[in-house]
Amino acid sequence: MKTLYVSDLDGTLLNRQAKLTPCSEQLIRGLIEKGMLFTVATARSQSAIGYLEQLDIRIPSIHLNGVLMYDHSRRQYIDCVPMDTRVSLEIIRILKSYDRMSFVYKFDSDCGINVEFEKLSNDVERNFFEARKNNDYKSFRQIPDITVSDEDKVIYFTMVDTYERLYPICSEISKLTGAKATLYSDNYSDMYFLEVFSSKATKANGVKKLKELLGADRVVAFGDNLNDLEMLKNADYGIAVGDAVEAVRREADLVIGRSDEDGVARYLYETAKEQN
Repeated sequence: MKTLYVSDLDGTLLNRQAKLTPCSEQLIRGLIEKGMLFTVATARSQSAIGYLEQLDIRIPSIHLNGVLMYDHSRRQYIDCVPMDTRVSLEIIRILKSYDRMSFVYKFDSDCGINVEFEKLSNDVERNFFEARKNNDYKSFRQIPDITVSDEDKVIYFTMVDTYERLYPICSEISKLTGAKATLYSDNYSDMYFLEVFSSKATKANGVKKLKELLGADRVVAFGDNLNDLEMLKNADYGIAVGDAVEAVRREADLVIGRSDEDGVARYLYETAKEQN
C-alpha cells in the first residue's frame, strides 16, 4: 500500500524555537532516501523551502494552507488557487471597517509572491516583516491604500493581533461565499493569526490533490493547530503531536510525542521499522 505522509511545519515538525532538530533531520532524510513519501503542508510560503531542503524533500509540498503547491525538483510552484476579485474587495472592505488591514499576497508566475501592506500594527507583524523583507522570492511594498483589480491574482490575507480583535473580523469574513478564514494561536507568542484565502484552497484539498498526483492509496497527516484540523479529519489517519491544541488532540486518531521531542520523526521511524 502506497502511503503519503504529510506534516504541518511550525509546532509539529519544528520545535518551539522554530528549528528542525538534528535528530528529526537525520531520521526523516534517511526515510526519504529509502523511498518514504513524506512532505509538508504549511501556512508558510517559500520561507519553508530551507527546512525542506534540509530534509531533501523529493515530492511537492503544500504552502499557504493549500493555496500553493511547490515542486522541489523544478524549484517552482505548480499549482495556485487564487481568490475571486469581488471576494477580495469585500474582504478589504470588512478589514477597513474594523480599521485593520492585513498583509495582502498577490501571485505572479514570473516574479513570485508580492506582499502589500499599509502599516505594521504590532511587534509580531514587525518581526514577521523584518524576517522576510530581504528574501528574493517575496517582495514587500508599503502603500497608503490597498486595493485589488481583475489583473491581480490575490491569493492570501494574513494578520496578527489579539484574539479579541480578530475574532469578530474572522466571523464576518467567514460569512462570505468563496472565502475561507482561519483563526489560530501563534506558536511563538501570545497573539493569534487570522488568515484568509479561497475556500477551494485548504490544506485538506491540497493534500487530496497531491495524493491523486502521486497515486497514493492513503494519507497519514500530522498537525498541532486549528488550521490543521480539516487536514487531519480528511486523512485516512490523523495524528496530533503531544503539545497540539486540545481541539486537535481530541479529533486525532492518535496523539504522539511533542514537537520538542521529535514526535513526528520518531513515529515515522518506528512505523518504518514495523513495516520492514
